[in-house]
Amino acid sequence: MPRLLLVVCGVLLALLALAPAALARPNVVVILTDDETAAAQQYMTQTNQLIGAQGTVFTQAFATFPLCCPSRTTSLTGQYAHNHGVLHNNRPFGGFTALDHTNTLPVWLQAAGYRTMHVGRYLNGYEYRYGIPPGWDEWYTAPHSSAFNYRTWKVNENGTLHAYPSPARPQEYETDFFARKATELIEGAAGDRPFYLSLWFTAPHRGRPRDPDDPPSPGTPSPDPKYRNAFAGVPLPRPPSFDEANMRDKPQVVADRPRITPEKAAGIQENWQQELETLKSADDAVARVVDALARTGELADTLVIFESDNGFMHGEHRALAEKVLPYEESIHVPLMMRGPGIPVGHVDDRLVGNIDVVPTILQETGVIPGRLQDGISLIDLLADPGEETGRDILIENGHGANGVPTYRGIRTYRFTYVNHKTTGELELYDLKKDPNELRSEDDNPRYDAVRRDLASRLRRLERCAGITCQAHPQLRLLLRSAGRPVRSCLRRDLRLRVSGPERTKVLDADVLVGSRRIARVRDQPLTERIPHKKLRRHGRFRLRVRAETRDGRLVTLDRTLRACG
Repeated sequence: MPRLLLVVCGVLLALLALAPAALARPNVVVILTDDETAAAQQYMTQTNQLIGAQGTVFTQAFATFPLCCPSRTTSLTGQYAHNHGVLHNNRPFGGFTALDHTNTLPVWLQAAGYRTMHVGRYLNGYEYRYGIPPGWDEWYTAPHSSAFNYRTWKVNENGTLHAYPSPARPQEYETDFFARKATELIEGAAGDRPFYLSLWFTAPHRGRPRDPDDPPSPGTPSPDPKYRNAFAGVPLPRPPSFDEANMRDKPQVVADRPRITPEKAAGIQENWQQELETLKSADDAVARVVDALARTGELADTLVIFESDNGFMHGEHRALAEKVLPYEESIHVPLMMRGPGIPVGHVDDRLVGNIDVVPTILQETGVIPGRLQDGISLIDLLADPGEETGRDILIENGHGANGVPTYRGIRTYRFTYVNHKTTGELELYDLKKDPNELRSEDDNPRYDAVRRDLASRLRRLERCAGITCQAHPQLRLLLRSAGRPVRSCLRRDLRLRVSGPERTKVLDADVLVGSRRIARVRDQPLTERIPHKKLRRHGRFRLRVRAETRDGRLVTLDRTLRACG
């Protein structure tokens, strides 16, 4: 047989061998809102019930670049912005044209046999003239120039531009149209090869047209008329940071903002209300998508992910209606998922980021990425509810997006540290003592050691790629019994020691067997004698040390031991 024919036969046999595996792979549906805050998620009642209650809610999820285009590009690549290169909403540092579209999640999934479908908004700057980016089998996308018009809009439908609402549905609202198109695609794809659907809403982003009750400022979204004033009685959250009185600790770009007048406060309230009203339509859309998955028999085999591209500020630190700034309201986002391998009814309080969504999809589908992944798979994290990776989350702002000078920041469980690159100003917030970020501790000598730790790690993290973005504290666990290193089964008391280059940074450590805490180590050097009677008498067991560092990191150190009878 000629060599070429042998090669062709081999490829065909390989494809046939992969076909059953491809059919067994789960579908993936990613639903993304625009500018939705973590505080607004409580009003998404259907989404909370159909995805959150039937899966896992991540309460400490963060957008690593709190701006539309860079954040959405992370959803296409699994990378921090400094690695995927989209550093702004607009050219030359950002927008649709800044991304290499030949190497993205839909390209990888399509090559692995997935049917890939996109509905809704895409990246800032995308227009009809750019055609359909690589990797998409189905493309129903609103060009950027009409993406924020909730009453009339245009859609590139697989290469042909159509205007909406159509004469057949003259009252159809934009979000309802996207929901209808998504359900039609699900119904058409069911029973075929596995599919990936990204459904990206514009809601609750502000947009045309102006409604009669809109304030002079800030700009507001335009809700579906049937939901207008549905949230008129819902008060705007006003934490202590709202219209903050003393801003001398803030960088100049924030400190120079004027106090919020009663008229501006009323406008912020109206904007908040209308955002919730537009989210009501998005909530309906989620219910329609889940119903379509159930009706087609695909729900049990579908990973459904719900998230927002970034948060939004409503008067906190005198920010009238903004994102990009590195404060909690801007970076903290809703994130929840349900599907195969996802615990049901679980609330996870661990630190995660939008960089983790793509690695999660890749693990669930078994697809190999074409880029280094900066995040971790949340499937792995959920497999061990007590595990702590010890990593930090990087917060970025590239080239002065939205008038906010370039900064890089780091978020741990306890601290937010920000270096404003353009001005040299620093911010450091102890979130345990000051959750509203009212007092920066960057000039407080009591935080000198913490500030040095965070500054050192930030310098490395802002240049990280792949595995180096997941760096954990340099600690190790040393175990001895009867004066010797533990190598076989335990018959006597155990001497435990937390060692490593960063051991002096550990504040305390819990020692656990399973979920049972058997000791707490507080003082340096970090050593503890564990009586043999506190350990298991028979069989193998995991000894875990959960350490907290002074700069707010948590990390678990594990050893598998065997108890002698």
